[in-house]
Amino acid sequence: MLKFVPVLFACSLLLGCATSEDEQQFYHRINEAYDFEVTHCDSFAMARGKGTGEFALQDAKLQAMAYGEEIGGTHIVWLQVDEGEETKVVAVIYKCLQ
Repeated sequence: MLKFVPVLFACSLLLGCATSEDEQQFYHRINEAYDFEVTHCDSFAMARGKGTGEFALQDAKLQAMAYGEEIGGTHIVWLQVDEGEETKVVAVIYKCLQ
């Protein structure tokens, strides 16, 4: 029984510390929303993002979301996505009291 306890402790420690890079990369303090979800909120800024390469859309959205977080927004609503050589996104930043 005593041999089992250190093994169990080691396993739980390893599992507790394991966090994938994808989970860390996609955590944001700003929430993606549809326009009908933020009717009670104040829109106060526009955000833009650009991206190129394999993950162009993801990079462009992350850039816009980072700006929205930086200025204190709580929600972001995507208005336009232009995918070409350079992917561009435009969004409205909202502040909701909830």
